[in-house]
Amino acid sequence: MVRRLKSAALDSRNARLDLKQSKKPRFESVGQGLSVGYRRTKTNGTWIFRKSDGKGGMSTKAIGVADDYVEADGETVLSYWQAVDKVRELGRPSGSAPGSITVKEAFDNYLPTLEAKNARSAHTTKGRVNKHILPRLGTFRVVDLTKTQLDGWKASLVKKSDDKEAVRKSKDSANRVLSMLKAFLNHACDDEANAIPSDQAWRKVKPFKDVARPREVRFSPPQAQKLINTIEDAKFARLVEGGYATGGRYEELTGAKVAHFDGAGGFLTVSGKTGSRPIILQTSAVKMFSHITAGRPADAFIFEKKDGARWKPSDQVRPMKKAIRKAKLDPKGCFYALRHAYISEAIEENVPLTIIADNCGTSVRMIEQTYAKVLSEKKRKYIEQGAPKLQSQGF
Repeated sequence: MVRRLKSAALDSRNARLDLKQSKKPRFESVGQGLSVGYRRTKTNGTWIFRKSDGKGGMSTKAIGVADDYVEADGETVLSYWQAVDKVRELGRPSGSAPGSITVKEAFDNYLPTLEAKNARSAHTTKGRVNKHILPRLGTFRVVDLTKTQLDGWKASLVKKSDDKEAVRKSKDSANRVLSMLKAFLNHACDDEANAIPSDQAWRKVKPFKDVARPREVRFSPPQAQKLINTIEDAKFARLVEGGYATGGRYEELTGAKVAHFDGAGGFLTVSGKTGSRPIILQTSAVKMFSHITAGRPADAFIFEKKDGARWKPSDQVRPMKKAIRKAKLDPKGCFYALRHAYISEAIEENVPLTIIADNCGTSVRMIEQTYAKVLSEKKRKYIEQGAPKLQSQGF
């Protein structure tokens, strides 16, 4: 059943009779581009249908008399709810069923749009949606979802543990899954053909607060070199070198092909969660990429496993943990720590944040939030180096 949207001014006879008489109708939204209007008169008021044409124009017409003084018959005399139903019926595109689309259908319709933007991101989203959303919500019609139901679903994603850090991480993950749900439900709601009257059920579901934390582990240059020297698998060592030398994400580096490296121009083109971008390479990185791509086919992946296969999403986890343990580095470190080190060192070497952001496929705002500590430490150095200096005045 389509969700009812109450109107304090229109949904009861007494409330309507308290309104001032006016030739101008009072309108209430009852769906995407649809409104029900009420014109107060000396006798029975009039219900008005209004629909947006999507170009700034409106079409309106009277659809019945209000049940201000006589009982509604559902045909010529309408109650508020009967007027709402009639507006939705008149405003519905021909051939569509009112609010019949399910959560699963909404996601299936959204996926091609996401794939067109970024295939890798779509693949990750599809996996999480299939695991965390569809098993519990997939068969429900979007119009039948409630805030209480979605709050319960969100809570079910939180890990039950005495380990506060594990709970925090699960809440952080739940927030990302919630964002995915809202994205494809909004996509469905924006299409008038789906006849979804409101987005309030999911719009009012709030993410967990204060659960996202910046990655704190970073490797210093000596630590990074020690880590690389510790790795016995030469192919994996090259991949780790690539991460440290470019600041690229794991999936960006493992998806890069020989053709994507331009030795003459000194850059590597990668594609990932933020789209395609060129990474400007320093001289040492250009030499490394030139060495490992020399004589290889243009369509070969730059970084391959020792058996020649492509690196899969989780293939680096175990060898990375093993190498970190062997090098006696912070056990909380991971492949991302290489990117963290790249950005942190670039900040410390006074590389402009706009250049770092462009090279790493992120935003200046995100860098300012995530690397606030590093930036804070640099502020005093900047002031000491660049602010006006007083001549000695004896104190």
